[in-house]
Amino acid sequence: MLLFKFCLRHWDTNAIRNVIRIKSLSQVDFHLKVESIESMKNIKAVIFDLDGVLIDSECFHWQGWADVLKQFKINLSKNNYYNYAGKSGKLIADELIKRYKLKIKRLSLLDKKEKLIIKWFKKRPIKLMAFAKNVIKFFIDKGIKIGVASGGPKNEITLKLKRTKLLQFFDIIISRDDVKNGKPFPDIYELTVKKLKLKPKECVALEDTEYGVISAKAAGLTCFAIPNEFSKKQNFSKADKIFSSLKDVIEEFEKEII
Repeated sequence: MLLFKFCLRHWDTNAIRNVIRIKSLSQVDFHLKVESIESMKNIKAVIFDLDGVLIDSECFHWQGWADVLKQFKINLSKNNYYNYAGKSGKLIADELIKRYKLKIKRLSLLDKKEKLIIKWFKKRPIKLMAFAKNVIKFFIDKGIKIGVASGGPKNEITLKLKRTKLLQFFDIIISRDDVKNGKPFPDIYELTVKKLKLKPKECVALEDTEYGVISAKAAGLTCFAIPNEFSKKQNFSKADKIFSSLKDVIEEFEKEII
């Protein structure tokens, strides 16, 4: 099994190791940039993951993979899906093909799943996570830029944001289509920060999965985790803080900037 090596550039109160390893399918080294948590007064942008943070859509993704795997007479239970939540679609497809010895190419498997959930997102009700509108309004009112950094394809992200009437609020939206490597690689957050013309230490990422947290921290951002039903069993030790809801995030910023 191949491993990524993450080497800490700086120490802070949350960094207890100088080398962190995570499992992967490719052998690549990159640095985990750990900055001390900036005062919330110095934060100029908040970058949201989409699925499971703003939109209650992780269930769609589980069901999408589960339905596709049924064609191969494989049952992907919710418990089995927990380990995949937050990973890029390509990485999930790779792991499923390897685990179940599927006779299908990665992009073909992923395409089947994505066509299915796009159809669902066009027709089925899409729910927001609790306090999603409140947290967006809060940051806009405070003059803090907001962006989306999602591992999903651009057309899917745009569809979900349009249907939930959130699209017009974001200063920047970065998808997997804009970068070479999806989460847990840092590419998505690095590009989002660059497009916002800010420094990593001026941004906070909000993530619901271990792999999203790793991505944000590897890009040098402060990252707050908000685990949900599909990610609560994952390892969030690398997150700067862990909250139970977006309401807690609002309260954290209120303590610092008011």
